[in-house]
Amino acid sequence: MERPHDEAAQTPGQWAVRWFAVVAVAVLCASVPLVDLVWHGLLGRAEPPLRTRSQVTAPAATVANVTDGSWMKQKERELRERSPIVWWLRGNWNELRYRCGVPQSVGVEFGDDGWLFLKRTLYPDVRGFGEATAARRAFLVEVRDRVRAAGAELLVTIVPDKARVYPEHAWPGRAENAARTANYARILAELGELEIPTVDLVAALRAHRAQPLPGVPDGELYYRRDTHWRPAGALVAGIATATAIEQRFGGRLSPRRVMQPTGETVVRAVGDLTDQLGLLSAIQPDPLTGQRPVALSLLTDELAEPRSYYGVAFTTPQGLVQMDGEDPAAEVLLVGTSFAEENGMGALSLALGRAVRAVTARGAEGLSPIRQVLDELPPDGAAGSAAKVVVWEIVERGIFADAWHDPAR
Repeated sequence: MERPHDEAAQTPGQWAVRWFAVVAVAVLCASVPLVDLVWHGLLGRAEPPLRTRSQVTAPAATVANVTDGSWMKQKERELRERSPIVWWLRGNWNELRYRCGVPQSVGVEFGDDGWLFLKRTLYPDVRGFGEATAARRAFLVEVRDRVRAAGAELLVTIVPDKARVYPEHAWPGRAENAARTANYARILAELGELEIPTVDLVAALRAHRAQPLPGVPDGELYYRRDTHWRPAGALVAGIATATAIEQRFGGRLSPRRVMQPTGETVVRAVGDLTDQLGLLSAIQPDPLTGQRPVALSLLTDELAEPRSYYGVAFTTPQGLVQMDGEDPAAEVLLVGTSFAEENGMGALSLALGRAVRAVTARGAEGLSPIRQVLDELPPDGAAGSAAKVVVWEIVERGIFADAWHDPAR
């Protein structure tokens, strides 16, 4: 049977285009494992060519996770995410979408006027929070009792998510999600029921927005494209926390010293929310915070924000003595998150007029550093700890995380 005209033999040009596409796809698919084998195998490099937030390490293979297929999925993700080719292709695609005005992100909500928010802070797992009540309350009581047994007092600060301080940017033109509105008050009420002192940082930050405190820099209290507070937000929170400490435990502490901020350091950094958009950025070591995202494209550089960091020192006849958060004789121990590293520790020391020792770890849950401190505290009033007040910092979104379903583990 004679073939129809439209099924005629392909021209050399058409075959060339078709084979070019086939070869390009084959090379692209082969490049990911090839680069991995060369970089980690032949060259023996332990670290990936680029460090990003999306990189995870697959668990060790066991009979159980191999047979049920979960290990292969996790290993595939590990290999994919540490590939610079995947990073480059995805980053360019996401940047193209952003430039075209149709950005998309699984974890980030786009507010108005360039503000970004974590979606899980706008739509928290209220049901999971309720289901974890018994385990959460038991762990909070355990921490309270162990701190008191070591001869200190516990004060918990819940750092509010920025959508709670700036709801007009998170919910432009619409009502705030009712499921989250009362969450902060519920957490404070639960701490009160357990006889754990706390401080309402939401009220302090909102009050400052309405009537700025003297001596606090003007401007926004949180970064627009990052989850953390600015130095002004840290100082407002530090003043509120220091006031609560003075009112409840001031008699346990030594006299105040004259503190002053020192040495502003300004860096230009890509916010953690911008980094989660999958644009062209990477994680690099940083002497101030340990690590921070840096821009690797014009777009991510446009979205970067200047960040200021301050030191704190007290005055002596011999000169200034810098606070580094490592004084073993400090009477105040801050068990903190990345918010403590974002000027939170310095702001508390400045407002309190006393040295503050800081034990911090990234993670909004605040569980890793408190476990470390509990292991260090002497039991039943035994000698060994200078801390008279332990300030435990937990980020609002962190207490809704899965880790709080079984915090004692």
